[in-house]
Amino acid sequence: MSTPLTLARVPDFVEAPPVLDATTLRQAFGHYPSGVVAVGAHVGGQLVGIAASSFTSVSLDPPLVSVAVSSTSNTWPALREAGEIGVSVLADHHDVVCRQLAGPADQRFAGLRFAVSSGGAVLLRESVATFTTLLHDEIEAGDHVIALLRIVAVDAGEGEHPLVFHRSAFAQLDRRGLDPARLDGRINGQPVE
Repeated sequence: MSTPLTLARVPDFVEAPPVLDATTLRQAFGHYPSGVVAVGAHVGGQLVGIAASSFTSVSLDPPLVSVAVSSTSNTWPALREAGEIGVSVLADHHDVVCRQLAGPADQRFAGLRFAVSSGGAVLLRESVATFTTLLHDEIEAGDHVIALLRIVAVDAGEGEHPLVFHRSAFAQLDRRGLDPARLDGRINGQPVE
């Protein structure tokens, strides 16, 4: 005689009222941590730059990254005219630097240690990684512009930890509690160092 199949009771579906206002959406986006980058260039005899938390890798071939910039930005129009644009991944001790890059335009690089490439890319010292890029394409995306940047040079840094932006505040990575023995050491079938 077979045992009767018992089905777990599925709770009744209760439709939640739709909530889609700017404040709730910003809070929801904030639950996903992101790194922070400085985007900078020497343009027309001036240092121009911004901080961005919407940076991501896009492609290895061709080598592309992206950054989203508010379409109301007064800085992006100058950056897009640069020969080369520098992207510096901020280290976990750069929280003050990030705030400075979001401040008055003429003070954004005051007192900071940086290098300028021959094409004008501004690269911050002590960054986790730096990318010298060229503007590849721009895509209008709602209230932002997604800038696709082609990488022409990269410095992978020396193992510093990145600054993290999470829930409208800066944070640091915490690796305590991770058991490396439980990880197989691969991502997409490739060894991770």
